[in-house]
Amino acid sequence: MKNAEKIYKILKTSLILGITVVLVLIATLIAFVGGVKNAFAMPFYDLQPSEIVLRASFYTTYSASTKERKHNIALASKSLNNTLVESFGEFSFNKCVGERTEKRGYQKAKIIVGGEFVDGVGGGVCQVSTTLYNALILAGLDILECHPHSLPVSYVEPSFDAMVNSGYADLKFINNTYNPIIIKAFANGDKLLIEIWGQKMKEKYIRKSVVTKTLPALEEQVIFDTDGNYPDIFQGEYRWIRYGKEGLMSEGYVLKVLGKKTEKKKIRSDRYSPTRGLIVYGTAEKPNDKQKENENAIKNLLGIRESLLLRNKSC
Repeated sequence: MKNAEKIYKILKTSLILGITVVLVLIATLIAFVGGVKNAFAMPFYDLQPSEIVLRASFYTTYSASTKERKHNIALASKSLNNTLVESFGEFSFNKCVGERTEKRGYQKAKIIVGGEFVDGVGGGVCQVSTTLYNALILAGLDILECHPHSLPVSYVEPSFDAMVNSGYADLKFINNTYNPIIIKAFANGDKLLIEIWGQKMKEKYIRKSVVTKTLPALEEQVIFDTDGNYPDIFQGEYRWIRYGKEGLMSEGYVLKVLGKKTEKKKIRSDRYSPTRGLIVYGTAEKPNDKQKENENAIKNLLGIRESLLLRNKSC
């Protein structure tokens, strides 16, 4: 009978504890999203409130991107914003953001496939995952899965990118703290900022990228425009369509600073492929002199007509 009473008390206490934790997690998220600066969370081990503070932030820029790429970055950031990861919970970027499909609103923009930049649905989302990855590193959270691009990207240093793909490549981390983590994401068309909020940190983390080797650009590819894709490149002429770029090998390091003590740790080694330039020789026939004269005469007549119309309007 005594054992039964003990078991009953333990179950009752566990139930109350579980409900309390869930309620506190919900209250923390509501307070934070609602703009309350002094939000608190209850850690699991002793239910003592711990202030939720900004642990780290990281930003990248994309002002020169196409409108389609900017749209994709904004859409992925919206899915990521206000995400809560419970203590010792696991986060998956692909699960959080979802599939990048046209049905879900994503548009075509440049992506890297097979060592080349091509158009693909969801181009730009990797900049969101990369920005998050660097914020997580600065917040001292454990990365479980991360993948590099096959080519260097312009918005972050080598060995600090995080390529994602709905099918096979994900960015995952675990909240290795005793309090919930909240992810904030802001994309304004110029700058993408990601903040990591949680319990206060005693240490500071610094990223360091080191290029260990430069890989020469590949020999240029030369083609003849037999399909007529370049009608403005005439016979006997050629044009550089794309210049080759060097590749590189790099290493990523994280420095942990706690008081006067600094620890340096290599977190990854990567290889980014060089690219091949493209030269196109034209096959289009040049217009003859008589055709040029006729075209110029038509342009002149149209110009005179337009001038007369403007003069009549002004009168």
